[in-house]
Formats: sequence, C-alpha cells, structure tokens
Amino acid sequence: MSAPFWPAVDRDTELNRLWLSWLVRLRWVAITAQLLTLSLSVHLFPELWVFGPLVVIVGLLVLANVRLLQRLGRPDGFDDTTIVLQLLLDVGALTGIFLLAGGSTNPFVELFLIHIALAAVMVPARKAALVTGTAVVAYLLVSWVHLPLVWTNHTLPPDALRVIGETMAFTITAASVSVFVVGLATTLRRRERQLLAARDRTARTDRLRTVGTMAAGAAHELNTPLSTLGLRLGRIGRRHDDPDTVRDLTVARDQVERCTGIVQQLLFGAGDPSASELVRLPVRRLVDETITLWSKGSRCKVTIDDRSEGAPIAIPRIAFSQALVNLLENAREAQEAQEPMPPIEVRIEPHPGRIVVVIRDHGTGLPPDQDRVGDPFYTTKVSGTGLGVFVARSLAEGAGGGLSYTRLPDGTEARWVFPTT
Repeated sequence: MSAPFWPAVDRDTELNRLWLSWLVRLRWVAITAQLLTLSLSVHLFPELWVFGPLVVIVGLLVLANVRLLQRLGRPDGFDDTTIVLQLLLDVGALTGIFLLAGGSTNPFVELFLIHIALAAVMVPARKAALVTGTAVVAYLLVSWVHLPLVWTNHTLPPDALRVIGETMAFTITAASVSVFVVGLATTLRRRERQLLAARDRTARTDRLRTVGTMAAGAAHELNTPLSTLGLRLGRIGRRHDDPDTVRDLTVARDQVERCTGIVQQLLFGAGDPSASELVRLPVRRLVDETITLWSKGSRCKVTIDDRSEGAPIAIPRIAFSQALVNLLENAREAQEAQEPMPPIEVRIEPHPGRIVVVIRDHGTGLPPDQDRVGDPFYTTKVSGTGLGVFVARSLAEGAGGGLSYTRLPDGTEARWVFPTT
C-alpha cells in the first residue's frame, strides 16, 4: 500500500501542546490569586522580610509562564516530561510559599490538589504518581516546617480570616477544576469529530485504491486494442486520401490519441492520488495543461479567469489532471443538449491560505438528492460510473481542501479547494 503524500500530524505532540496551553492559563489564574492574597495578608507575616521571598517566588512563576508561552509560539515538539516539569515547578512554588506562610494551617494548602488532578489527566500513570508523591511530600514538609501566620495582627478576627481564606481557596480550586474539565470535554468532543473525519477519509482512500486497481486492470486491457486501432487507422489513411476520409481519420486519430493519453495516465497513477509524484506548481499551469489535453476531444469551449497571480499548490500532477478532466466532462455533459453549447467557465480564486478552482456550467443543475453527489458509484447518468466527482473530492480532501457544489438558476458551480504552499 502506498504511503500517503501528506504527512500525519504527531497526535502526542499536539495533545501535549494543548495540555501546556491549559497549564499556562491556569498558572495565570494562580499568579493573580497569589498576588491578591499576598496584598491582603501582608499583616499576617511575623516579619516583614518574609514578603520579599514570596514576591520573588511569584515573579519566578511569571517568568516561567512567559518562557513557556514563547516555546508554545514555536513549532517545537513537547513530550510528557515537559508537562511533568511544569507541574513540579508549580508544586515547588506552592511549597516555598507555604513554608513562609503558615504551612498546612494556610487555607490555600488545598491548591496542591489541583496539580494532582491535572497530572492524573495529562500524563501517564507513572509520571502522574511522581507528581502526586511530590505533592504529598511537600504537604508533609510544610506541615512540619513553616513560619506561622500571626492571625492576631489583622483587624479581622482569626475565625473570620480563616473562613475568608477557606472560601477563597475553595473558589479558586473549584473554578480551576471546573474550567479545566469543561475545556477537556470540549477538546475530547473536537478530537472525536477529528477522528470520525479521519476514519471517513481513510474509508474514502481505501475505496479509491480499490477503484484504482480496477482502473489499472482496465487500462492494461485497453492499451493493446488502442495500439492496434492506431495502426489500422494509419493503414486506412495510406490507402484512401479523399477529403471526407481524411477528415474522418483526423477526428478518429484525435480520439484514439486522447484515449491513449487517458490510458497512460491510468497506468501511471492507477486512479490513486498517492500513487503519483507530488509536485509544487502554479495552479494556473496545472489547469492549462489539463484543459489543453481535454479540449482535443471536446467541442466545448472553456474560458479561464485566473486571479491567482501564480500561486502554487502541492499536488500529485497526474491525479489533478484526471480529476479536473472528470469535472470538465461532468460540466460538458450537463449542458450538451444546448445549441449552441455555452462555454464552461473556470475561475481560479485566491483566498487566505487556499486556492479555489471554480468550474461553472450552464446545464441541467444538480439532482434532487444533491447531498449524495461525490459518493462512490452514485450517478444520475445512464452510462456513468459515479466515480468522477468522488476522485476529485478525495484528491482535494487528501491535500487538506475539499469539493462542494452550488445550485445556480442557470446551472451548477463546483468549488474545488486546495491549500496554498
């Protein structure tokens, strides 16, 4: 089986980056709460010098968070160890704060639980156990060794201060856990949708490879009779040189040449976009090449409105040509009953991060069950296979784009989307 052209995303790195972004947000909340608490409880410290180290600890957390934000802004990879180190940094900062501010008697000591919960979700069991064990040891340490808070130094009664502190600690803990769990649930739902979309793309690719195998077999079978037909036409041309015969032979040779080109493409690409070489070319050049080939066997004209200014896309060249031929054929067949036949309009539109190739016809329009357009083997034509749109859509989706159809008052518009490179 051929390897896909478009590299898979490292899901572990992507997930770890997501966890770290949540740590940054929660740490900003913790820093804000710590600064607020310090400003309200400065009178509870036995000595004024204690306030200095506490501010230094909070400042180090600010610097660490800024540094982590800078790393998240770069395309670096992140592993579980990075998350563990960040959680241990927070546990260490809390330990330093509680050593200087009341130890286990400080109402905010339950903030250790937030980091235990985060570790349980973000990292594997062994590393989560490491963070949990460190938090337990830190709790025991601050229980035995700490500078006491002088509750009587404040204007409020000690019991009232404890109630206020416990309420604030509970609120911070509840809000942090709630926000994180809501974010986690949203992330899981998004990843589930991505997984379902990936499964759908895989199923489409598998069906496309099956069709490709069938196409390759058919191409092999057609190659010999086409060669024989070309030789026979040559012999007829040498025997008969009257104008009518020459004209008919010219049309027949053009059709044989076109069929031979299609067979060669099928033999090369086997109908599978991942079976031909990925190239990076201006989309206008790819469109021109395909229309030149297609026009040899069609009396329908094509107008091109190019607004892309040479923007390139990375795509399998042969597969792009095959798919665009399919879309042009569909557009021609939709309006072939009209006399004179109007031209097919092709527009190349640039958009931020993507290029849209628009194929506009003036034909019969979409069928009533237009949502099925693009499903394999679905067709409304008597002699159709239902694979043309399917191949074009699979190619675009494999590159990160897509294909959609819009019903117009006097025809149909196909929008074929590709990411720019």
